[in-house]
Amino acid sequence: MKAFIEDALRTAFPEAQLRVVDTTGGGDHFQVEITTPKFIGLSMIDQHRLVYDALGDKLGYEIHALGLTTRAPAA
Repeated sequence: MKAFIEDALRTAFPEAQLRVVDTTGGGDHFQVEITTPKFIGLSMIDQHRLVYDALGDKLGYEIHALGLTTRAPAA
């Protein structure tokens, strides 16, 4: 599932700096840190929505928990 998350987010945000960590080792709880210019001017809620959209219907099923740290790059 970690590979799926990385692939989905790299497809949606090809220029992003990305870090995905399996927090429990069980393949269903993850922490994601993502920095991308696509987040410039967006609220944290809107940034998270873009990530959720990229992951699709895996959230809540194969991905049980997802911690997010999202940010736009520093100017």
